[in-house]
Amino acid sequence: MSDEPLNATDPGASPPPRVSPRRKGALAVAAALAIALVAVFIISGVDAALSNSGGHGRNWRHDTTVAVTGPGTAITINGARPGRVFDGVGAISGGGGNSRLLIDYLTKHPAQAQQVIDYLFKPHFGASLQILKLEIGGDANATDGSEPSYQHVPGQLNCGAGYELWLAKQALAANPKLRVYALQWNAPDWVGAGRQNAWTLADIRNVIGWMKCARADGVTISEVGGWNEHLPHGITGTVMGWFIKLRAALNRAHFGHVKIVAVDSFAHVHGADVAKFLTSHPKFGRAIAILGYHNVCHHLSRPYHCKVPPAALASGRPIWETEVGALQPPGGPGSLARSINNAYIEAKVTGMVEWPMLSSMPARLPVENLGLVQAGQPWSGNYHVNQITWVIAQTTQFTQPGWRYVRGASGHFAVGGSYVSYEAPDRSSWSLVAQTSDAHAPQAITVHLGGGLPSQVVHVWSTKVNGRPRQWFARRADVHPRAGAFRYVLDSGYVYTFTSTAGQSKGVLASSASSSAAVAPRPPRSAAMPLPYRAFPDQSGQAWGLGTMDGAFEYLPGSSPVLAQTARGTPDFWQPPKPTQPARFPYAVVGGATWRDYTVSAQVKFTGIRQSAGLIARYDRPSFRQPVEEFRGYMFTVSASGTWRLIRNRISHGALTLATGHVGQLGTGRWHTLTLSAHGKVIAARVDGTTVVRLVSKADRFGVAGIYAGGWYQVLFRGLAVTR
Repeated sequence: MSDEPLNATDPGASPPPRVSPRRKGALAVAAALAIALVAVFIISGVDAALSNSGGHGRNWRHDTTVAVTGPGTAITINGARPGRVFDGVGAISGGGGNSRLLIDYLTKHPAQAQQVIDYLFKPHFGASLQILKLEIGGDANATDGSEPSYQHVPGQLNCGAGYELWLAKQALAANPKLRVYALQWNAPDWVGAGRQNAWTLADIRNVIGWMKCARADGVTISEVGGWNEHLPHGITGTVMGWFIKLRAALNRAHFGHVKIVAVDSFAHVHGADVAKFLTSHPKFGRAIAILGYHNVCHHLSRPYHCKVPPAALASGRPIWETEVGALQPPGGPGSLARSINNAYIEAKVTGMVEWPMLSSMPARLPVENLGLVQAGQPWSGNYHVNQITWVIAQTTQFTQPGWRYVRGASGHFAVGGSYVSYEAPDRSSWSLVAQTSDAHAPQAITVHLGGGLPSQVVHVWSTKVNGRPRQWFARRADVHPRAGAFRYVLDSGYVYTFTSTAGQSKGVLASSASSSAAVAPRPPRSAAMPLPYRAFPDQSGQAWGLGTMDGAFEYLPGSSPVLAQTARGTPDFWQPPKPTQPARFPYAVVGGATWRDYTVSAQVKFTGIRQSAGLIARYDRPSFRQPVEEFRGYMFTVSASGTWRLIRNRISHGALTLATGHVGQLGTGRWHTLTLSAHGKVIAARVDGTTVVRLVSKADRFGVAGIYAGGWYQVLFRGLAVTR
């Protein structure tokens, strides 16, 4: 049920007085002169701002030569008109592998790991995320990597698998009010008996088991979904039955507080939307607490005309945009600014989750330039806070989940842009977020405060979309309303926040005993990943710096560090391969963007006579639109029978065998040393110290190193190294 007209711009404002035709001309001239005078005054005075440094710093002004377009917009924020509940803005760790390397900062740079956590979650510090969406590991690729399942085989649990629960614990320590929301992209083979049948009772047991692991680790899950974009036949009886049974299982396992989100996909999948089934199937309707849609505002780089089906608006359920993704620069910051505002104005979305949260993975992967923070250098400690962090902060640092949207105080500007108003439940605080990312001229606003909202002083912050870092999340001069009203000129290409709240900062640390100045942390300088590299266990149970692309590569318990491919059987895939695509196989990569000439080596032990495994050199996967098994690079594979092949893997053209041969039976239960070298145009490979192939190839000149298994079975590795 809507709390206001869907496209209302300002229904709370008082209607204009009736004016006789004889007076219209004179009034129009007078109004134009008055507006021009006010605009000049505001632009030259009130609209001055301070660069961010706790309210101190060098003054700077807008360009005073530009003209304000039109009479401006009147906004009435009436605290006595609370609307829908604001659920928060968050981001996704998962979908997948994009947070992989953050835990590896702990080895040499724990302070920088904490700073990244603070920039993501600490209130009044950075993005101040209010929702963290986690991937439930499923042993298969979900874009930039694969996250290990906690239960590869039924009954064999490893609650410490992967890094997502570690990340959730750090996030909750930074912000105890954070909502943690869990979702599957893939699942281990046993949940669907290898039939790509995800909606099973076995999978419900898998989800409940993972949530018990989270609870035992001190992580409270507040929401859970079904599967990410996994509706091959639409909303079927099987799908609805799965959610009904999940609700019952959650209640039995004492997770009655956990809300179910459905269906984490796009509207009108196969012509039928989830909201249409809520009434016609009452049990299903009772199970679903939140409707979750992806990319409500459609095109990823230009979100306009946000909409959800009418049945969703009529359902009375909260509507979340559970993934708005691939927000690449330079258009991404403005895109997200529009999405946060417009998704509520046009589709009544009250919760929004951005993807991906982090770019923290080995080099040469598809979306390594996205996210709120880039943190892909655990060897140097370097990280970079992207502008999208500060676009989110323009909302999250000035609101809290549980606040209310103010009815009649949200809408679109005539010359482009939009605004949304929020208030605390007790009317003690309010915030107005206005974005002009798509405005074609400066414009004036007049804001009227009432209904018990404070109006003594208004703090102003802004972020220039696609501006310089000093123009991101900048503190401006305070505004002092008169008779509960103030005017302001908004320039185009900005996000502004007007608020009665205080305490915000742009990553400012508290003053310490050693320094009286409060400063933002400065990360170490960026550096190329050095060679040699030698694998060792990290705190996630994986090899430090190694990112699994498909399958699961984890250290086995015991005194000797043995790295194993642990996924058993073909997983239930988020995106099952098409019949025309090559078969998928488990593999993992490590390296930096400058890697070119090196030798990768490892010892391999087979556990079955039909197995194979190998090494990868000069790996490069430039696009996430290509299947994960298609990449550029050289692969040296050896089977337990002794057959070897040197392959050049290619994108869209299949693998090309460069050479093949036989070295005699290798068998099982014994270690064998494999080596693959790439130096200039010369590619060479050895088995147990004997060179089996050396040839010239001009194809692939740069890329990272890796290991792989020929199938979904356990293969053992040790001594993985990359040397010059």
